Amino acid sequence: MFCVGKISNVIKMIVLLQSRRKMKIQEIANELGVSQKQVRNYRNNLYEAGIYIESEQGPYGGYKLLNNNNLLGLNLSVDEISVIDIVLEQLKYNDYMYTKEFQYIVDKIKAVTNIKNDSSKNMNYFIKEAKASLEEDKQKIKDINIAVITRKKVYMKYYSLNSGLNERIIHPYGLYQYKGDMYLAAYCEKRKNIIDFKICRIKEYHVLDTKFKIQNNFSWKEYMKNCIGIYKDREEIELELKIKYPLSYIVSEKIWVDNQEIIENEDKSIIFKAKMRGITEIKSWILSMGSSVEVIKPKSLRDEIKEEVKEIQEIY
Repeated sequence: MFCVGKISNVIKMIVLLQSRRKMKIQEIANELGVSQKQVRNYRNNLYEAGIYIESEQGPYGGYKLLNNNNLLGLNLSVDEISVIDIVLEQLKYNDYMYTKEFQYIVDKIKAVTNIKNDSSKNMNYFIKEAKASLEEDKQKIKDINIAVITRKKVYMKYYSLNSGLNERIIHPYGLYQYKGDMYLAAYCEKRKNIIDFKICRIKEYHVLDTKFKIQNNFSWKEYMKNCIGIYKDREEIELELKIKYPLSYIVSEKIWVDNQEIIENEDKSIIFKAKMRGITEIKSWILSMGSSVEVIKPKSLRDEIKEEVKEIQEIY
């Protein structure tokens, strides 16, 4: 039986070989936490799937992926390929660091599926937002991603907007992109909590040989639950807003959090109710709606918005 753990290790093995080009069996076994015999079994499994790993003998030998691997046994429709094109255009617009690599993947998929490009019929799809410069962080992200896969701790010097530059040892859980920037969710030994770190603020780093275990109660779904962004400061609040038309219509089109409730009024306004976390992002969202929104609950947030508006008035 090909269990989930085995599939996960096989994928990790491919990622490691793609990143490091060549590795000894013992090195792979150490990274995956399995025996050398199991690594050989993974190689055989991949061979049966048409993914070929060459074994070189000698002191400088090891396993390496062959360049002519055919990873694509796909039967994709034109509609499915068009979805890939949309994603590619979004990556291009946002200047994503792996756009070139993704372009190669798209070209290979189209070659295998015999679908040709027709630039005269292309439509450009993109997300309109500020773009981050990710190219300079490319190696950093690669190294940290390997640390995520191999469950290795990372030492880093991180610049915090609140506390400035400081040293930390973290357990990297996963990377994600938000509003054009790359973030790392990691357990911080200094803060003894899971924190989101902005990759561009990691000034120095070093992947340690020390392994870590993900907290048993950690769940990505629970970690991001009832948040509309990356901010998770403060406890959950019972939010109630009155939103005027036409913004009421725009807000109603989206699922902001799973527990949201929307009540439509005769004047086309809505009452938006939800349990939410991340007061910083919530305030930013409310302020972005200007005079079209009124905070009904909680009173503490209503007072904070009043104070924010007062400070804005003093500036203008």
